[in-house]
Amino acid sequence: MPRNRWKSFNAFDPEQWAEKVGDASSVSNGTWEQPIWVDKAAPFALPERCIASPEEGNPWQLQQSIRSEHEVMPALLHGVSGLRFDENSKGFTKSWLEGVHLNMVELHLAASLFKDESWDVQSLLVAGWRGTCGLPITASTTLDSWKEHHMLLSNALDLRIWQCGEYDHRDRSLDLTDAMAEYCQAMDVWLEFARSSSVSINHELNRFVWRWWSSVDVLEEVAALRALRVLWSRWLTYHNLEDRPIWIDATTSTASFQNKLQTDHLIDLTTASYAAVIGGADGVETVPHSGLSEHDPFEDSALRWARNIQHVMREEAGLHRTFDPMGGSRTLDTWSMNMLDAAWSIYLSSKS
Repeated sequence: MPRNRWKSFNAFDPEQWAEKVGDASSVSNGTWEQPIWVDKAAPFALPERCIASPEEGNPWQLQQSIRSEHEVMPALLHGVSGLRFDENSKGFTKSWLEGVHLNMVELHLAASLFKDESWDVQSLLVAGWRGTCGLPITASTTLDSWKEHHMLLSNALDLRIWQCGEYDHRDRSLDLTDAMAEYCQAMDVWLEFARSSSVSINHELNRFVWRWWSSVDVLEEVAALRALRVLWSRWLTYHNLEDRPIWIDATTSTASFQNKLQTDHLIDLTTASYAAVIGGADGVETVPHSGLSEHDPFEDSALRWARNIQHVMREEAGLHRTFDPMGGSRTLDTWSMNMLDAAWSIYLSSKS
C-alpha cells in the first residue's frame, strides 16, 4: 500500500527553529539585520516595471560596458541589447557605432561624454538613439549643470536623462536601507530644481533611471530591489505626483571581490546577477570577473563569460518567464516590506 512520505515529517516549529539556529538579529552582516523567519507575512505587491507589463513575465535587458571599439560587435552578436559607454571608453567616437542599427539597441551614454561638444546629439537621435544619458543627481550637482543637461536633451523626449545611484553604496559603507533613502533625498533636490525651472515635472519623471548595485546576498538583494520599486511609488504619492513605473538598472557589485584567482569571482558575479534578475531589474550588467577597477580593455573571454552568465539564466533556467518570481514567499514579502518601511522612516527623519 503506498505511503504518503510527507506525513512522516513533523510540522514546522518556529520556536524550535529559532532555538537551533540562534538569534539572527544579533549578527551583523554589514548590510541589513533581518529575522530568519516570520509567522505572518505583510502584504506586498510588486508594481509594474518599465521594460514590460506583468503579463510578459520577467524580461530584462542584457547590458555591457564597452571600453574599446573591437568590443562592440562581439557584444551585439552575443545578445547584448544595452551598450554602456562612459569615461572609461577611451577614444569613444562615432566610428565605434558604424554598422550599428541604433533603433534595435539601447545606448547608455554617460552625460560626461557630451562635455567637450564633440558629439552631435541631434544626429544620434535621427539615427534612432534610445536608452539613457543620465545626469547623476547628487548633492554636488549644480543648478546650471541640470539646466544645461535638460536643454541639451530637450528634444530627446524618450531618453532617460536623470539618474540616481552613480556609485556602489557599499564603497561608501551605506546600509541597504540608507542607500534607498538617499535616492528619495536626491529626488527631493531634483524636485526643487524642476519646480523652479520651466520643466514639465510629469513628463520628466518618466525619464528617470535608478541604478542599483547588486551583491552576493541574494535574498537581501531581492528584497531590496523589490522594495526600491515600491519606494519610488511611495515617494510619488507623498508628493502628490502621478504614479508610474521606474526603470531600474542593476550592476553587479565588486565589493565582495578578494585577492584570489580572478575566475573565482565568477561565483560572486553569478550570484549577484541572479539576485538582480529575480529582484526584477529592468537592465542587468554583469561585470567581467577581472572587475571594473582597471581602465584598460577587458579580455574577450572575460566579456564573453559575463554575458553567458545571463544567457544561462534566460535560456536554460527560464528566469524571464514569471513576473516577480519571489512573490508569495512569506519571508521575502516581509523583508521587502520591512526594508521599504525602514528606508521610508530614514527618509522622513531626514526631512524633520
